Amino acid sequence: MERREHPYITSELLLDTLLEREVVEKNELVTLLGEERHHLSLAGLERALAREARIGEEQLARLKGEIAGLPHVSTVEERTKPLIDAASSRALGAVALDRPRLSVAMVEDQPAHLQRLTDLLGTDDYDIVLCTVTQYAELHRGCYENAKIVEAAHTESILEIFDECIRVRGSDVHVSVGLAPVIRVDGSLIAMERKPVDAEWMRNQVHQLIGPDAFARVENHYDFDMALPFGAARFRVNVGADNRGLTISARKLPTKIPTPVELGLPQAVQDFIHLDRGLVLVTGPTGSGKSTTLAALLAEIAVKHPKHLITLEDPIEFNLPRGRSVVNQRQLGGSFISFASALRQALRQDPDVILVGEMRDLETIRTAVQAAETGHLVFATLHTYDAASTVARIVSSFPAEEQDQVRAQLAAIIKGIVSQTLLPHRSGTGRVAAYEILVSTPAIANNLRKTDGHLSLRQSLESGSKDGMQTMDMALSSLVQRGIVHEEDAASKAVDLDNFTKLTRGN
Repeated sequence: MERREHPYITSELLLDTLLEREVVEKNELVTLLGEERHHLSLAGLERALAREARIGEEQLARLKGEIAGLPHVSTVEERTKPLIDAASSRALGAVALDRPRLSVAMVEDQPAHLQRLTDLLGTDDYDIVLCTVTQYAELHRGCYENAKIVEAAHTESILEIFDECIRVRGSDVHVSVGLAPVIRVDGSLIAMERKPVDAEWMRNQVHQLIGPDAFARVENHYDFDMALPFGAARFRVNVGADNRGLTISARKLPTKIPTPVELGLPQAVQDFIHLDRGLVLVTGPTGSGKSTTLAALLAEIAVKHPKHLITLEDPIEFNLPRGRSVVNQRQLGGSFISFASALRQALRQDPDVILVGEMRDLETIRTAVQAAETGHLVFATLHTYDAASTVARIVSSFPAEEQDQVRAQLAAIIKGIVSQTLLPHRSGTGRVAAYEILVSTPAIANNLRKTDGHLSLRQSLESGSKDGMQTMDMALSSLVQRGIVHEEDAASKAVDLDNFTKLTRGN
């Protein structure tokens, strides 16, 4: 068999090419390879590259083929049979492929390996194709372990992941370097049957998705939020970074704002739309449905009341109807540069209702409190789990010398606190919300004025059912008793497990 003049692929040749093309930097070799750099094998180099997700599998195979002047192999729909014994296959890093023409997929095409293969096959009339260590392992398993070769698909575009999220009715997308894309469906994370993405792919996809100006910001600050229109759907997208490269987290937003009734909001929460002034807080962990609850309430106000609504969001998640209201929706980075400054500006624009997407810092909290004090209805969110922690978070944000005054202000302006969480539906499809509800009453206001009054809020909520109040444990227990969620799922969200158990089992 006549062999070509091209160089044989070796670890040294591959590493030189990677350095030349700046896939890796010379000063990174210690981090990447450690002591192995002194006696580097091709397999060891490939495993290190895969471990750090520096280059994709197909891209690496193509690069090896380019160096050696040979094609690369894809294991998709390859059919193999044991033309050489399994031990020799492992020793040589080669698998004979039963294709229309006899081919050998090799990790490293050294002359000694080729001669040994020729002896084993009894012929030198075969093609050579290069593959990576991982591809070879798949081929070997399919050939010698009678395992079906299932090759994970390569993701050409990040838009394919959004397509899949919509197809499976997912709620969130997570894409990270070195991992297969992940979709959250009914609260559970499910990895797609795709190859792990590499750092270069990630950079290219983020650049295409958000554009050059935003990409420059990501490179400097590693944080960018945007709303992505996607046909009839919309996604809220955050671009961040971890130790391997850029990351993308995206949430699929409902295409239609649900009504409060469709959401199953308790009547006490629905009644907040009739307020003229004060502060209403919607709280809960990330992904608990706070934005959807607020959108449902604000849409009702816009449709039913002649108000001027101003929203300050990051990013805009729902397009509110105008109805009888004047609606101005503003987005961080597009029409304002900080929540605090935007809130001060909004107060000069004759608002009736203001939404503060998130009270992130002291200045924003202070301005929101002042806005509620001066006769506006302010809705805002916090990442807290219940009413007591919400009040404590706000008060503790202020200097110690101001906290007594803040407690007095909150007693006067807080009209309601809704804390919510999502649980999987008992049917296995969809999720359902549980709500802790605080409604302003003289007893609640009295507790808010006290230094440790937030600790007594739970007792007021437990005894305030006639005003529509309930604790999270009461809400969870009710969902279990009505057969909507499993008890173990509700128990995992309980604030006081003993109390939840007593409420649920009636003992």
